[in-house]
Amino acid sequence: MTETTLAATVRPGTGKSVARRLRREGQLPGIVYGLGDPVPIQFDAHEASLLVHALHGSERLISLQLADGKSAQPSQRHVLLKDVQTTPVGARLIHIDFHEVDVTKTVHVSVEVHALGKPVGEKEGGILQQVTYEVSVQCLPTIIPEFLSLDVSALKIGDSLHVSDLATLEGVTVLTPREETLFVVVAPRVEEEVVPVVEPGAVPVEGEAVAAAPGAPEAEGGETKARDAKDKAEG
Repeated sequence: MTETTLAATVRPGTGKSVARRLRREGQLPGIVYGLGDPVPIQFDAHEASLLVHALHGSERLISLQLADGKSAQPSQRHVLLKDVQTTPVGARLIHIDFHEVDVTKTVHVSVEVHALGKPVGEKEGGILQQVTYEVSVQCLPTIIPEFLSLDVSALKIGDSLHVSDLATLEGVTVLTPREETLFVVVAPRVEEEVVPVVEPGAVPVEGEAVAAAPGAPEAEGGETKARDAKDKAEG
């Protein structure tokens, strides 16, 4: 696993006014939780944006080079990206939370699952659906997988793959239940033909015969019979 690096400094002040000033200066506020007291920090906004984009929401180890303004050399802290706050419009970064970890102790993290290959069922018109996009694993922070992959090329329509089908990685324990479905190839959806239903009293379509109601004169010739009956009654 590739370890990412981010340079930061201890933030001397806190509060909304300080955060706004930092953003105007091209910096972002953040905070480090975990092994000790929370530490407010600040870092370059552009570098943070590149980091978040590269991680794509995954929990991977970050080497935080933290300067405190007192020591000549920055201290190194191993952290995981835990929470990213953005603006409602434009998704512009405004704050990042980190969680410091001990690299000698295991952690619980979520890892994405990727499909490899193209199912043979797609040639029959089937559609590959991914049911579960990530699984929970336990491992040392230094060996967190970037993702887990699963070959789906042998899947036919109706076939599925589950957590139990994932390859075992040394030092990595998958915590998600083994029976949970990851991928399935479903049959194409067939739309049923809709037959129009004519409601009682509806206007008939031109050229369509409509049965007369009981006791009513029949269509066409029925009108002539009705007039004859009326003439006899009047005569």
